[in-house]
Parts: sequence; structure tokens; C-alpha cells
Amino acid sequence: MSVLIKLRDFANLPEAEQEVKNFILKYPKRVLEMTTAEIAQETYTSSATVVRLCKRIGVGGFNKLKLLIAKENEVFDNMNLEILDTTTINKNDTEHEIIDKITNIDLKSIEETRVLVDIHQLHEVVELIRKAYILDFFGVGSSHVVALDATYKFMRVGKNIANYALYDRQYVQAVNADADHLGIIFSYSGETKEMVEIAKILRQKGIKVVAVTCSIGSSLSKASDYNLTVSSKETIFRSGAMSSRISSLYIVDLLYALYCRADYERAAEMINKTRIGG
Repeated sequence: MSVLIKLRDFANLPEAEQEVKNFILKYPKRVLEMTTAEIAQETYTSSATVVRLCKRIGVGGFNKLKLLIAKENEVFDNMNLEILDTTTINKNDTEHEIIDKITNIDLKSIEETRVLVDIHQLHEVVELIRKAYILDFFGVGSSHVVALDATYKFMRVGKNIANYALYDRQYVQAVNADADHLGIIFSYSGETKEMVEIAKILRQKGIKVVAVTCSIGSSLSKASDYNLTVSSKETIFRSGAMSSRISSLYIVDLLYALYCRADYERAAEMINKTRIGG
């Protein structure tokens, strides 16, 4: 997983650590030539704050962070990715400009999510999907749209699915779940109160929970067993909702493709049987 993207998407940091985070993201190449004391001076914090941030994101220390950033700077340059890049639709944009902007942000969101993919964790989630008798998909708002896409895909290959639009029904769905179920929760922010509550209910019942969210360190991430992280690039009036939907759908496609590969002949047969129209 990209340490720069992980740093960018880490939620709920103390104010001082947030200042250090913002500085590192703004000057990732300059940071390589600096000490913790120099960063502390630039951010009006302390060397201890810099070290605490490194530990919080799972990096042993500042020197290790610099090594990881040095490697990623080259990768990001080769992929033409900007860690703080945003795409905003302006009032006077032409149709061609809007088409180019949306195409660019969708492509970059997928490319960035690819960098974030933890293949080992993705494999474990696919195995959980294979073993689960019932898949419970949860999400509200635009995240529910992603849950619907996942529902249709996995229904086509014979999985039993539970997915409801209204929260009261999702709540009952979680309360009634048992060990034969697997909970997969979609939430862009990772802070949707209802989804965090769903995750807690499922885990209290001993049911594995998978979160698909852009917010590392969010309440939902902490309440889940597995976290599949998606891009949080900002777009459209500085809101990340569009890019998160695209990257979340990308994660669903990965899970679906890997699941089908595991039982290829059967999956192909089921897809052919459930094809509607031409």
C-alpha cells in the first residue's frame, strides 16, 4: 500500500500531527532532505510529533518513512499521479473541458486505487466470500449504489445475498445475521454513524466484517476485520463522492473477478444461465 496515500487518507489525526501530515504531502520531495527537527520547525510542532505520526500510520520511524516516500515519488512520477491533485468543475467550463476532467479523474482514481490494493488482504476477503453462505451488503446514499452493483454481480454466480436500501432493514439484517454470513460495508467517509453501528453489531456476533472505504483510521476501519481502501481524490466542487464511487466499483470488480477465477467453469456456466437479453 502507498504510504503517501495512506497518510493522505488517514482520518481523525490530532491537530499537530495533521500539520505534519499536510507538510509532508505538500513537499514529499523536500522532506527527503530534512530531519524531524526541521519538519517540526516548519510546522510549529515537535520532533516527537513527527515520530508519533510515523508510528500511527504503521511506519517504524522517520527514516523508514523517507525511504518509502523516495520509492513512491518515482512511481507517482512514472504514473503521472499527483497526491494532492483535485479536479473541480467550474461554471465556465466547456463541454469538452468537463469531458476531459471527468475522464481524467475516473482514470486517476482507478490507478490510485490500484496502488492501494493489498493483494494479501484481497485474497483473504475472496476466500471469506467463497466460504460464506450469505453475503450481507450494507451502504447508504451513493454507497448503496455500489452495494447494489455487488449484489447483482454475486447473485449471477449463485451467491445468496441480503441487501436493503433503508437503514431500519439493514439494522434488522445485521441483528439477524449469524456465523454463516459475511458483512461487506461500503462507506466513502468511514464515519457514517449507521454503518459503524452495523459493523459493531456484526463483530459482536462473531461475524467477519469487510469495510470498503477511503478513510484509513476512520471509525468504520477500526470496527472492521478487513479494510479495502479506495481512492479519495476530490472532484466536482471539491467533493470526493464521484471518484470514490468509481474506485469502489473497481474494488467490487476485483472481488468478483477473483471469486469467479477460483471456480472458473462453474462461474462461467452460472453467468451464461443468468444472462438476460443480447
